Amino acid sequence: MRHKTLAILAACAAVAICGQAQAQQPAATPTAPAAVPDQMPFDVPYGNSITADRAADIVKAVVAEATKSPRNWKLAISVVDTHGELVYFYKMDNTQVGSVTISQNKARTAARFRRPTQIFNNVMQTSAGSYITTLDSPPPTASPGGFPLVEGGKIIGAVGCSGATGDQDAAACKVGAETVK
Repeated sequence: MRHKTLAILAACAAVAICGQAQAQQPAATPTAPAAVPDQMPFDVPYGNSITADRAADIVKAVVAEATKSPRNWKLAISVVDTHGELVYFYKMDNTQVGSVTISQNKARTAARFRRPTQIFNNVMQTSAGSYITTLDSPPPTASPGGFPLVEGGKIIGAVGCSGATGDQDAAACKVGAETVK
């Protein structure tokens, strides 16, 4: 009985001490809300969708970048139209199987949200980033390696790469996206 009484007294003392320590902390200063921008970000209009022939040229540029010596990046490369639907797909030999779907999802995300997938990756690194998985069905892919294809100021599709590291996927894929002007 004596041990229980001592344990209860110790717990009460700990609560009292912690409560006083917290009460002595300065009050948090409220932060001002973020300013609302006048212009909508990523407001790039959609144009006519990319053709399969143009998509094949983009894939060639990506493959050339992925295989530059001493690189040996094995990528799955997807090109989608303005709606995020597959127009052209290429899987390099010995690419991991999981990268097929991931490359398509990266391209779809870049086309539908009109921005590189790296932006979603950056947001996911913050505490507020968990909301991203609720945006769409399927949700956006928050991994580097998806880029919108912009020609004449309009989105004509997107390219997505997967199979190497995220940074390697993005480096190769960006070269393909930059062939469109």
